[in-house]
Amino acid sequence: MRQIRTTIGLLLLGAAIVTAASGCGAKQKSPQDSANTDTSVTASAGQSEQASSSDKKKQSIHIYYSDQDLTKLVELNREIEYDSPDTMISAALEALQTDGGSDALSLWSKVQFKTAVVKDGAVTIDLHLPEEARLGASGEMLALQALKQTLFQFDEVQSIDVLLDGESVETLMGHEELSHPFVK
Repeated sequence: MRQIRTTIGLLLLGAAIVTAASGCGAKQKSPQDSANTDTSVTASAGQSEQASSSDKKKQSIHIYYSDQDLTKLVELNREIEYDSPDTMISAALEALQTDGGSDALSLWSKVQFKTAVVKDGAVTIDLHLPEEARLGASGEMLALQALKQTLFQFDEVQSIDVLLDGESVETLMGHEELSHPFVK
């Protein structure tokens, strides 16, 4: 009986994540696109439409997701495009919000990243966390690990400070203590 409840709970969680990923202005993908493990994510926050693609750099990076059971991280490669350190971080965060397929769920899909600023190796991320984006203790721990592993792969990033609606808080979702900042 417990296994049935767990299975139903995971199915509902998966459905909620898929629903959130498909809504809120997210780009729709064909089934072939979501099955592909190497996709492109373009940073769009604060960029002008007139920037030519020759000005942008492309880089293949590792993005970290959760497995279906929220027990471990799954690493997938993604290609991002950016033209500055700020847009590089924004592109990585945007990639972190997209699911990686049926075996790789985004723990950040419902989070709203307001700003991501890079200054002297320090990344400051201001985010908004709607109620539906809150996870249990293991989900919060994996989400923070996924964020740190995704951003610390960049040589430019030496520390990450996560703010919640502009405020420095002790915990993101009520379970894991936040360091201010996380240091590489």
